[in-house]
Amino acid sequence: MSEALIDALALAVEIRDRRILDGVSLQAAHGETVAVVGPNGAGKTTLLRALAGLISATGELAIAGYDPRLIADALRPKILSYCPQKPTAAWNYRVRDLGEISGQPAAFATWLEKLNLPHFAERRLAELSGGEQKAVHLAMTFAGLTEPYGRALLLDEPSASLDRTRQATVRQAVAEFAHAGAACVIATHDLGFARQCDTVVVLADGCLRATGSPTAALTPALCAEVWGEGLSAEG
Repeated sequence: MSEALIDALALAVEIRDRRILDGVSLQAAHGETVAVVGPNGAGKTTLLRALAGLISATGELAIAGYDPRLIADALRPKILSYCPQKPTAAWNYRVRDLGEISGQPAAFATWLEKLNLPHFAERRLAELSGGEQKAVHLAMTFAGLTEPYGRALLLDEPSASLDRTRQATVRQAVAEFAHAGAACVIATHDLGFARQCDTVVVLADGCLRATGSPTAALTPALCAEVWGEGLSAEG
């Protein structure tokens, strides 16, 4: 394994005898942003969940020197923060309760402000729209990174269902966490956002199709092959 903050080698995931992820490798250094892109069903969510140690996967994996598949649950928040594409909660918490759950109520309140959500603090999650729930869980995820250096930020479609203002706030947050020394891996359908990242990983049918700088990975030929002729490299 290398000295990258996030180092995954030949990760593979099988679910009910079906290979969902097939030998995907990914690295991210301190201060680096990596966009994981691909069409629906490419394996983006599976890769993010595998990196977070939430599903069984073969291959080599280390985040900040630990294998997240093997560590105690109490240690996982100390090396990474993960926000799924569609966050769920076991109970219908009030929004402000998530600050206590995160262990960083002050930081959570700050992120509610940044994401224009403080007026929802007393509401229950079930009273929020899908986009508002996503933004609240992003605030909780970001609150867990009060000390970003040497930690991983894993976000699955963070801009989905958000309005433009909150999308811009999330993009800025990712840039700031990376600047502070975190390694950020973002699964996204937004190729515009991907082109702002340091590295792009292109998946299709669970396989790695390309990796490199945005210009090197998102060539017109590859975009046409992976997404179809109707999508330009600038899409």
